[in-house]
Amino acid sequence: MQNKAQNVLATKGVGSRVVLRSMFLEILWNYDKNQNVGFVFCLLPALRRIYPETADLKSAVWRHLEQVNTHPSMSTQLAGIAVRMEQDMAIASVMTLRKRIMASLAALGDRIFWRHVKPLASVCAVLSGWLACGYVLGSIALLVIYNVPNLYLRITGFSKGWSAGINMLQAWKSPAVDRTLVWIQGAISLALGAVAGLVVLEASTAGQLMPGNTAGLAVVAVLAVLWGLAVKLLQLRAHVILTIYLVSAAAMAIFYLIETGSVFP
Repeated sequence: MQNKAQNVLATKGVGSRVVLRSMFLEILWNYDKNQNVGFVFCLLPALRRIYPETADLKSAVWRHLEQVNTHPSMSTQLAGIAVRMEQDMAIASVMTLRKRIMASLAALGDRIFWRHVKPLASVCAVLSGWLACGYVLGSIALLVIYNVPNLYLRITGFSKGWSAGINMLQAWKSPAVDRTLVWIQGAISLALGAVAGLVVLEASTAGQLMPGNTAGLAVVAVLAVLWGLAVKLLQLRAHVILTIYLVSAAAMAIFYLIETGSVFP
């Protein structure tokens, strides 16, 4: 086997090519080994620098064609860590550690994006679209709020993963990460409250909540119950997306029934 390069990142453009290729991580997703083809496609620019000999390169490619199943936003970090292990560690240890790190990064990505960033982007999009009386601003808000952290992690992930190696996971245990996620949960709750308030305001302007209107009073009561239910579910650590869907669906159903006269004609 040829001597490995001393520093993969010293080769101009390797990191940027890995990041660009990560956008195609799931283009050949399969039920057998999930993202393995896309992941190897990401790794190839760096693997070619580590293994100049064709035989060594082929061996590395075959190794990494084992199952890969991680969060797309964390893929470049996994790629950086994998390349660092290829450079520094014995081949026999690389795949064992890669599988463990892959699972940890997948769990982190799900927690950060599916449970926090995506719900925040969704509810802020609804709020922005409503306040702007149109869907354009809401769509822009959705794309910006979700993709800024997503692209940041993708763009910086390879260099950080390569620099830290297997110690990368320690960085995610920082108290600052937990504080940020708690802040996001609070922002989601605040935005949901604002949406509920706008729903009540919209109903009031439509004449649904005029004094003496039984239907209007019922709506206020139901919204209060829904708000209390949402708070309780979040306190019980229920999935944020499930909470949003349940409360939103119930609110829409109630207002539809009232608007059509199905109840309180």
